[in-house]
Amino acid sequence: MILAANLLLVYTPSMHSSAAATLPSIDLEGFRWNSFPLRVLVDMNAWSTPDYAVAVRESLDDWLRSIWNYTNSFNDTSLTMIRFAFYVSDINRTDNYNALVTFAASEIGPGSETVGLTTARWNPQTHEPLPPVTVNITTYSATASHLFVRNVAMHELGHMLGLGHASSQNTPNGPELMYYTSSRNSILFPSTLDVYGLTVLYRGMYGQTVQLPAGIPYKMLSEGTVPPPTSDFWENLPTYVPLLTEIAVILVLVPILLRLGRKNKPEQTAQEIPPPPDDAQASATIKENLNRPRGPSQNSNRSLLCVTDAETPND
Repeated sequence: MILAANLLLVYTPSMHSSAAATLPSIDLEGFRWNSFPLRVLVDMNAWSTPDYAVAVRESLDDWLRSIWNYTNSFNDTSLTMIRFAFYVSDINRTDNYNALVTFAASEIGPGSETVGLTTARWNPQTHEPLPPVTVNITTYSATASHLFVRNVAMHELGHMLGLGHASSQNTPNGPELMYYTSSRNSILFPSTLDVYGLTVLYRGMYGQTVQLPAGIPYKMLSEGTVPPPTSDFWENLPTYVPLLTEIAVILVLVPILLRLGRKNKPEQTAQEIPPPPDDAQASATIKENLNRPRGPSQNSNRSLLCVTDAETPND
């Protein structure tokens, strides 16, 4: 019989009144995912718009960009396995999902100012989550802005990955994503503390509170950009000469051999390789497919088994 470890956390401002006097820290939950990609299903309902599905997609992409930013900046490759598969109920619905994102008309309990709620269960022996982890986001009856939904989704997806709340409200260059209140008007990205917390969690350190080591500065991973890779190719060019010579020989011989092989065969028309997918086109496709009337979600009455987050707005 599998036992589920449940956690109920309700945060109020007074609980963090002394946070500024201590070094920034972040809590880690008691679970981590062991297989990827994580399949995330966005369940569209009466309180959602196509733009909200795009906002959730952006929050997933920005988590990945921030992880790669951290990876390249601090030479830590322990999170490179994290990937997401994105599904939308009205487009490419799947019943085999790890996380379910839903939308609510108003604030979510507990607490009248709760705008995001993440619910998770896990096996206390293996620390493996018991899918699905559910994420509920208020949209104020589909009037919330794109940025608001993106920020709340990014915060809640941090909980989905296994992070708790951070003690600090701000980093030196922007708001702290995993603080217990949300930002309505500021663009958020994960901080170095958030990603470092994941590296500790995914090494098997569960249920702890961690701080950044001395060699990693505390900052928001601005815009989730990935620094350009560095290369010492020209300095080490002599070591590459034998390999380059072999490649040159192959490049010369392959066309000759192909020409000889096709000597007695009819010519085949070369097919053009399709271009890579366009993010803007993908967003437009989501909106086009979702921009039609929908009834209430089939999952709107889904019971919540446990609570790992209750996020409140911060104007």
